[in-house]
Amino acid sequence: MKIAFLMYSFIPKMGGAQIFAYNLINQLSADNHEIHIYLPYKSYLQFKKIQNVNNYKVIPILRYENFTAKYWPGLIRFRLMLAQKIKQYDIWQVIGAYPAGWVAKDLSKKVPVILRSHGDDIQKDAEIQYGVGLNPDIDKKIDVTLSKMTHLVALTETVNKSYQDYGISKKKITEIPNGVNLNCFNIIVDPSSLRKKYGLKNNQILILSVGRYHIKKGYEYIPESANILKEKGYNFKWIIVGKGISVLQTIIDKEYLNDNIVLIEEIGIDDFFQSDPDVPSTSLVKLYKSANLFVMPSLLETFGMVLIEAMAAGLPIVSTNAPGCRDVIQHEVNGLLVDPKDPKSISESIIKIINDENLKNGLIESALKSVKKYDWQFVSKQYESLYKRLLYD
Repeated sequence: MKIAFLMYSFIPKMGGAQIFAYNLINQLSADNHEIHIYLPYKSYLQFKKIQNVNNYKVIPILRYENFTAKYWPGLIRFRLMLAQKIKQYDIWQVIGAYPAGWVAKDLSKKVPVILRSHGDDIQKDAEIQYGVGLNPDIDKKIDVTLSKMTHLVALTETVNKSYQDYGISKKKITEIPNGVNLNCFNIIVDPSSLRKKYGLKNNQILILSVGRYHIKKGYEYIPESANILKEKGYNFKWIIVGKGISVLQTIIDKEYLNDNIVLIEEIGIDDFFQSDPDVPSTSLVKLYKSANLFVMPSLLETFGMVLIEAMAAGLPIVSTNAPGCRDVIQHEVNGLLVDPKDPKSISESIIKIINDENLKNGLIESALKSVKKYDWQFVSKQYESLYKRLLYD
């Protein structure tokens, strides 16, 4: 098949949607599909610096795409319709209802267009000011966009329900989860050098959390959980990795937790300009595989990519019974779930895993089994099957 991807953000930005698109594109290319990627001009300039990318073509949309999408979306629509007329794509895969879906909605008159939401385009939470749809004008555009798409992909049941809240029929929605590159985790890691790098002693427990800073991630509840662990005499270091995470430093200083909590700004791709960079990077995978357990205290997720990465690394997981998280983690099966905004329950679950070897091993074993269904080779086949169904049924 000849498949066009349209998105407004791509790697080396390390969000869930960017990692998803990069890995799906690479897998579809490996399966001999012809892939063209339409990106904003700045992303195009950055990505085309990668050497020897011969398995797909990267094409700029226009310049000033965000401004144009807001004030002159017809200009971009004309550009995309012209691309379709010339290139004759079989399928358009669009990432994000706004602005990408908004400017691509007319393509569905000519060719099947599949939309995969990236989260903040269809999820809304006024309390934490999350979701572009909180803007009534944008929300109307998203409503129109969803109705115009040929088909919608929902990462989870939570996303499926969000689509239905916009009045989309269940028949127009297919659930396909996010994927993980399991091959990236098939490496042998000696944790001693990494533990030395971050000043961990041999008997210290390494707790890991990964993800960009946003109030929805629930990171503000980690210091209180860390204080409970500290008061109970546990010897640990909690590493939090994510873009913008340094905003937590003030709380850590105030709570005298500098010996227990380490903040690391985003660990990106090791060598973005090599021919085929790994996502997630080897540096991040080594950190996962050096940890003792993983904690995700999120209040709201679309999917929770880092959860399946932690599962692939063989880590016991503590997360929250929140949308997106509970779609991936089954309580006391492949992880432990606690109520959101409950640092005491987070610390109690961490302690439970530390003190119960059978529980820990059971969670790890189950996670390693369940993560296999998220392997990109399996997930990409589901996309391929959907594309063929829309083309030939």
